Amino acid sequence: VDGVLCLADILTDDSHSEATRAEAAAVVAQVTSPHLPFTQHLSSFLESMEEIVTALIKLCQEASSGEVFLLASAALANITFFDTMACEMLLQLNAVRVLLEACSDKQRVDTPYTRDQIVTILANMSVLEQCASAIIQENGVQLIMGMLSEKPRSGTPAEAAACERVQQKAAVTLARLCRDPAVAQEAVRLSCTSRLIELCRSPTERNSSDAVLVACLAALRRLAGVCPDGLQDSDFQQLVQPRLVDSFLLCSNMEESFV
Repeated sequence: VDGVLCLADILTDDSHSEATRAEAAAVVAQVTSPHLPFTQHLSSFLESMEEIVTALIKLCQEASSGEVFLLASAALANITFFDTMACEMLLQLNAVRVLLEACSDKQRVDTPYTRDQIVTILANMSVLEQCASAIIQENGVQLIMGMLSEKPRSGTPAEAAACERVQQKAAVTLARLCRDPAVAQEAVRLSCTSRLIELCRSPTERNSSDAVLVACLAALRRLAGVCPDGLQDSDFQQLVQPRLVDSFLLCSNMEESFV
């Protein structure tokens, strides 16, 4: 019934309160969820996508609370799965700057759930080659590296799972961005290599997550391909040289005392 057009109208109308626009963002996040089987029928969404994406990034920029930012960024994250055109739009809208600036604002970004949405958007945007230069210009490599150290505060299973997703997607983003030698060199300068090795070798650092391990091994191999100097021989022989599955088995069976 073209409800998407109604949502777009609410999101783009500044006369509506922030709370109303945030609720509209929440509905957009729900209908664009990658887990839903019927997103291919949202043809009207493509027609309104540019104005919706523009309104959502504005809502992220002006959000007065963490909850509003979370709803808007969750909608954007889902849209970047929905259609690659969204990533190009976000790049043109300076979304990299908006998202990375928000990371240093505790009022807007204060939980791993929110950082999960941000790094999801960056991971999907990093498929675009132009994205690498935008992320370097905003000191994004340093921020993404910081996400490799995401730790739960409360100890709840949900928060621990969110931290694992942040670590995994940060490693995926790094691997994609390191196609660009300039990003790889910046990552090595910031000691990304040693952090990735630590995550591979220490199960407690990654909450024993296999998904984080695979992503970190892939990122380490990409970095080693561009800048092999930052690796010791033992790391190269165990984590880079073998088949990925062999390195994975070595690390997933590794005892903590081995480190």
